[in-house]
Amino acid sequence: MIDRRTLCGAAMGIAAMSALSACGGQEGGSQGGAETVPASWLKCRVGKLSEVDPLLVQDRAGLQVLSAVFTPLMRFDANGELVPGAALSCAVSDDACTFTFKLPAHAVFHNGERVTASSFKIAWERLVRAIPSGESASDAEPLFGRWGSLLHLVDGYAALRAGRASEMVGLRCPDDATFVVTLTQPCPYFDHVTAHPALGPVPAAALADPEAFALKPVGNGPFALKYPWERGRGVMLASFADCAIGAPLTAGVLLDPMADTVAAYKQFRAGNIDITDVPVDQLSDAEDIATPAPDGRSMAVDARLAHGVEGGLLYLSLNCVSGVFSRPEMRRAACLSVDREALCRKVLKFSGEPALGPISPRVAEIQPWDACTYDPEGSLQLVEAAKLAALQNDPVEGEGSAEEGTETDAPLPDPLDLDLIYRKGGTGARVVAHVVRDLEAAGFSVKTEALDTDDFVKRYRSAEFDCALRTLEPPVPALEAIADELLTYDRSSAGISVYRDERLDHVLAEARRTIDVATRRALIQDALSMAGESLPLIPLAHPAYTKIASDRVAASAVDAFGKIDLFASELV
Repeated sequence: MIDRRTLCGAAMGIAAMSALSACGGQEGGSQGGAETVPASWLKCRVGKLSEVDPLLVQDRAGLQVLSAVFTPLMRFDANGELVPGAALSCAVSDDACTFTFKLPAHAVFHNGERVTASSFKIAWERLVRAIPSGESASDAEPLFGRWGSLLHLVDGYAALRAGRASEMVGLRCPDDATFVVTLTQPCPYFDHVTAHPALGPVPAAALADPEAFALKPVGNGPFALKYPWERGRGVMLASFADCAIGAPLTAGVLLDPMADTVAAYKQFRAGNIDITDVPVDQLSDAEDIATPAPDGRSMAVDARLAHGVEGGLLYLSLNCVSGVFSRPEMRRAACLSVDREALCRKVLKFSGEPALGPISPRVAEIQPWDACTYDPEGSLQLVEAAKLAALQNDPVEGEGSAEEGTETDAPLPDPLDLDLIYRKGGTGARVVAHVVRDLEAAGFSVKTEALDTDDFVKRYRSAEFDCALRTLEPPVPALEAIADELLTYDRSSAGISVYRDERLDHVLAEARRTIDVATRRALIQDALSMAGESLPLIPLAHPAYTKIASDRVAASAVDAFGKIDLFASELV
């Protein structure tokens, strides 16, 4: 069984082991980048690593490992396009509820076992079931892996997760080469979901000996773990020539889990690491020694510096039902008041790019929201006009709507009091300080509260706030998936909990039923335009990366979520 210590104690183990990472010299141990590996291997810094098993991985470093060790049914290439992975093809039913994947006859795992449709069924159900904790049910709540929720639309998901069933009825294997997935509602982009690296197949060994599998997962990807992983040490990956998508371009990869970006960059400059993130205080140095990649993601000998946006979003979710933001003109005033350029330059230190709408340009080119233009004078004018109109009992009309009957014509308070909640930790406090300064310059009075995650989620679900700082890290780089997550009305920790527009709901529902890609994306564009007028949220920034490759690297690329495409990486 995988106990709670395995699932939750990795961070403590990493902290203890990282202090030793600069010592010792045995092969396979992290030495701050000075790893003993063949010269033909690529050395890549991935950051703090806590797990390498799809069931247990929680962070980006772990996903980097999974993307190398496992090949899911579909995958995203270096350009962000959806292409076949372990599947040869995918057929979608007319109602967008059934997906049929055909698998090659001779695909194998790293241990030589054949990859079949059952291998995917085993893997997916493993992610959805509660993790055996070794404790009685009365001692603790059940634990679940992070990525099982990707399958929430699969028929039988809820029953398996609740322990009422032993399998998901929506997963069928008519034969070894056919995997059929049935959903409970239309989702024409579900093939994009299957490209997530945690949804790769697993062999029977994952169930027979889960503890051994957690340290040396056996996959079907372009790289295989050479040794069982030791916490706090690097992951050594040898190339796997029999991968269904072909052999990788490099003989092997060392993934170094150095948590300190500055220390990793020093090791890069010393020639001990081939690819790493660039710390903020070394941006000028990196620009002096490497030419930027024209597309921001494809590194080569003559363009070794990659800087670009990812698919996520930092934003303010607004309470459009009660309080100041029940008025559309106040939402627009707040959006216009934020100086996104200064936020990204002074606070995020170029780890973010200004968001001119909710969809990152790395995911799709969408018409910018005009309210995301920094216009402090326009913002102040809207606020003053609204106050004057309220005093004259002549409310300013705004575009967009909240839930029926919730728009208010009551006089505006003076000052315009707001509650802004955010999660403790990270850069949240500094981001909030910047946003508060801009809001107050427009005439708002803001009270901020830093909350633990549980308290934050509780307040958000109960709509006890005026605005909330949130971060979207989409697991699926698809326009439809991101729009769905941001704009769908949902009394939960995801989606919009305090705004509802029946027109918007109708367009999103129609998009979910539409198979034709061009038509579906046109509907999503319409939904985004509607949201840009009504402003249920205020986009702030898209996360950004800056990575540099050594002159040993002939080619590499960064995907939409900041991971290195190890399959496409090559040494000179």
